[in-house]
Amino acid sequence: MRARHAGPTDILKQLREAGFTVSPAGQNPQRLEVKKGNCLCYLERRTDRTWVPVSPPYFMVRALNCELEDRGYQKFWYHEGKRFPVRRNDLEALHKFDEEVRQILGLQSLYNESLGSVSARTVYDRLTGRPDR
Repeated sequence: MRARHAGPTDILKQLREAGFTVSPAGQNPQRLEVKKGNCLCYLERRTDRTWVPVSPPYFMVRALNCELEDRGYQKFWYHEGKRFPVRRNDLEALHKFDEEVRQILGLQSLYNESLGSVSARTVYDRLTGRPDR
């Protein structure tokens, strides 16, 4: 990931102008929590003064930070053993959120990421339970 060099106030200003809510993430002044709608992510400032995401983006369901989980037959929002089915509009919102954050940070978007097909968790194996040939 290559990010542009910008001071913390520059990134804060750009994110806020784009409609994001930005706040410190815990006690570490080098980490930010970025929210928009039901989506959020955490950014960290590296020693080279660039900001990068330190986790996949999350989607808020029932006040829980949920990761996107692919179970092969369907995608779910996942949080500590709880699963909630994903709706198309929510998935589109998460994808748009991630793209906006990456654009502001000056990060490169890879092909599979721009399709919106990247899940934080993949929990399926099409071969499990199949008879041996």
